[in-house]
Amino acid sequence: MKALFESINLIGDALYISPALRQWIMKQEHEIYLTILTLNDHTAPLYPGMVRDMMPEEETSSRKIRSMSVVFDVPETEHFDFRWKFDVSEAFKLSDQKKQHLAKSYADLLGVEIPATYAALKPIFIPRDPIWPNLDLPIKDAVLVSMFSASCTSRDKKTPGLPPNKMLPWDKWRMMLLELRKQYPAYPIRVLGAPEDKIPDELDELCVQNGIEPMFGIPLNELALIMRNAKLLVTIDNGMSHLAASQETPTFLMYPMCLGTHYILPIGNPNMVYVQMNPVTVKSEYLHMALQFAIKKFKEKK
Repeated sequence: MKALFESINLIGDALYISPALRQWIMKQEHEIYLTILTLNDHTAPLYPGMVRDMMPEEETSSRKIRSMSVVFDVPETEHFDFRWKFDVSEAFKLSDQKKQHLAKSYADLLGVEIPATYAALKPIFIPRDPIWPNLDLPIKDAVLVSMFSASCTSRDKKTPGLPPNKMLPWDKWRMMLLELRKQYPAYPIRVLGAPEDKIPDELDELCVQNGIEPMFGIPLNELALIMRNAKLLVTIDNGMSHLAASQETPTFLMYPMCLGTHYILPIGNPNMVYVQMNPVTVKSEYLHMALQFAIKKFKEKK
């Protein structure tokens, strides 16, 4: 069977197609020639990682997939036995109606059944060995900080000047960054971001003084490997929180008040502590206290 799935989505929205996609593949009686149509950007490597254990080159594979390709264009004349678009807008609407997780909505729309359990709602990404030779992997026991979100209203280019709905004002990171250095004095602390991101001027001196360094533009495959070995991820609602869920990284997540927790909270990560907050009104002291609680919990679990 030749099957084409289209997924034009951000990191988190893309990762949550994995439970539905895998279940659909397992239901098929014949081997599948799988094609994923997506954007030619940093998200493209996510898709092979969703089904790597089903690929024919894997010795332990279920071998449901005969071949797989990730493409950025499909000729109109090419024939497929099955076509489907993972439309996050439609899934979002269904999640609002049923008050259910995005992964469950993708599955409902595709016509497959996944249980509404924490384990079933975990995004699947199986990284392969490092492919970027200039990166010294694995960076052992890193503490990761993720401050940025591409979908935050404060980054809306069409309507500049909107207050943030996800990203914290920079001064609200100060107490947390100092707490991280205090709690993890011997471990590397790295700030994650896209290639165009930078540590804000308001935090630059604090970061320099405390050995907190940027680590921007890391390919997602390598970043997943780093997360697999990380001590902790401190993040807002963004792609990093969902990639971390796929690796079960200890995570302290500051989830926005503008989103219901049913929608895209990475509940499939058994190692997550979260608080729901409005970034404009939340007190720095509250976030600091919640971070201390999460660190204590994760240290005790070890």
